[in-house]
Amino acid sequence: MHFLSLFITVLCSITGVWNAWQYNNGNWDEIARLLSLNGYDTVFYCAAYGPETDTEGLQECLDACTPLGIDVHAWVVMWKTGKCSVEDQNRFELNGRFQISSDGTVENWLCPTDPQNVSDMAQLCLKLAAEYPVAGIHLDYIRFSSNRVCFCDGCRERFRRDAGIRSIDWPAYCVSGGRLHDSFMRWRADMITDAVQAVRDSLSKINRIVLLSVAGTPREQEMRYFSQPWDVWLRSGIVDFVVPMNYTESDSEFVFWGEQQLEMAEGRPLSCGIGSFSTRSTLTLSETEHQEVLAEEMGFDGWVIFHLSGIFIERLRETAQSRDCRPHSIRSQ
Repeated sequence: MHFLSLFITVLCSITGVWNAWQYNNGNWDEIARLLSLNGYDTVFYCAAYGPETDTEGLQECLDACTPLGIDVHAWVVMWKTGKCSVEDQNRFELNGRFQISSDGTVENWLCPTDPQNVSDMAQLCLKLAAEYPVAGIHLDYIRFSSNRVCFCDGCRERFRRDAGIRSIDWPAYCVSGGRLHDSFMRWRADMITDAVQAVRDSLSKINRIVLLSVAGTPREQEMRYFSQPWDVWLRSGIVDFVVPMNYTESDSEFVFWGEQQLEMAEGRPLSCGIGSFSTRSTLTLSETEHQEVLAEEMGFDGWVIFHLSGIFIERLRETAQSRDCRPHSIRSQ
């Protein structure tokens, strides 16, 4: 293995936690200490939600975590505009920059094929990485909102141009069952790949290693549904590692998904996302630890817990007080 590739693989072996948007600000000195005592080495701090940023919170996290040897990755939620002002959302809609469904419904997600949207998000990632000593940029929602988008005027013209078609019955040709549906879905996936590449290219302007990772949908059918071919990005080196969000309370489902993901990764760095407190799963401490063990046994390069909730922090406090923490895990008393 090339030295740089080996070095990147070592960097991507993590025991981490996601920290949600504007969550636990002002309490990072305690949280960082608790994370360190419990064996955590990585925090994915939600520094951007669409175009909106939380750089003050990111700096607080860095100031507390860095001295303790905990890496901080800037977690960037792509395309979503739910945290933007009404004025900004109205401006995006007026300029045709939102995703539009086949029935004409306007989504509050920026269109990933719009060159301005892609450029703005790539520049945002560059700004975060250039101005803050983060270990990486972590892309979330790097996909379309569903398989029923995007049918905006811009997508029509860009797809028509790229497919070499003079005229098109839009959206009839491209919806499910349409004569160009398969081609359209491949084109959508290529457009998301181009957006990831744009972020990668922006980070190449920085004179230090800044890892690029993504939070991935766990199943192949979801990857197709959302146009998120993260396995292609991983194997081609566009991203350094992927964290599939294996949020489930079922051990058999957890293992089934994980084994498929590892096969798709073909030996590239892959960390396992565990949903202790997610909309899909809520796990007890022992259930969380059990999935951590399963992830390690399957061969994942570490794992990431969703998320740094109040309950999770209380668990950290309890285990820290016991002074009986084992590496890379929260241990029950």
